[in-house]
Amino acid sequence: MNKDSNYVCPIPATHNKFDESHYFLHRSMEEFHEPDPFRWNLNAFLQALRSVTDILKSELKPRNRKSFELWFSDWKIKMQQDELLQKFIHGRNIVVHRGMLQHKSRVETGLFRGYQMKLGFEREIDINFPSSVILRHMIETDAGGYIDAEHSAIGEQLGIRRTWIVEDLGQNDEDVLNLCHRAWSRISQIVSAAHEFAGAKLPSVEESSDVHDITRIGVLLESDLDPTLPKQWGWE
Repeated sequence: MNKDSNYVCPIPATHNKFDESHYFLHRSMEEFHEPDPFRWNLNAFLQALRSVTDILKSELKPRNRKSFELWFSDWKIKMQQDELLQKFIHGRNIVVHRGMLQHKSRVETGLFRGYQMKLGFEREIDINFPSSVILRHMIETDAGGYIDAEHSAIGEQLGIRRTWIVEDLGQNDEDVLNLCHRAWSRISQIVSAAHEFAGAKLPSVEESSDVHDITRIGVLLESDLDPTLPKQWGWE
């Protein structure tokens, strides 16, 4: 958002709802390894993101109905032809009318070098458990078999890698947060354009995919549970 103290946002309700969707996207990232909070924040993101264009219409349409409808018609066509956004609208409707989306999680455990898995272990895992619970159990039962207690190989430690799949929103087993970033970015383009339509020049609100990159977020390591471990292991 523009930080100029003299700037007056022409669509404050729209911008507020868009910021709300961004908040819940980041909350989903922060709760990635906690199944229930992750799902709750994802549901909230879907509902907030879907509401952005509805609020946009309610703010801008009454000011100049004809010019707004002409301007918005192109965006409406783009949204209707956008398979991802249509799936997100469908997902939001499921959340509102049926209560919850069907989620599934893929959890891989193993030995990591940095954040790259070096050796994977096969095991049955209840995906409803928080990642920290799974990892602690793994450390207690497997540490002796795959890594020495001193962690003499610098950079190597036990960890898990998690992926959240929501088939209603995507396909090919792509993590749902990658899909969320793309949907959020596309709505951000409409929000930016709406500011200009309303007579206010606003820098693009689109955020780099690096900010929403789950490559690091999806991995939980021993040192994430206890940040003092690298020093104890003599890595520092």
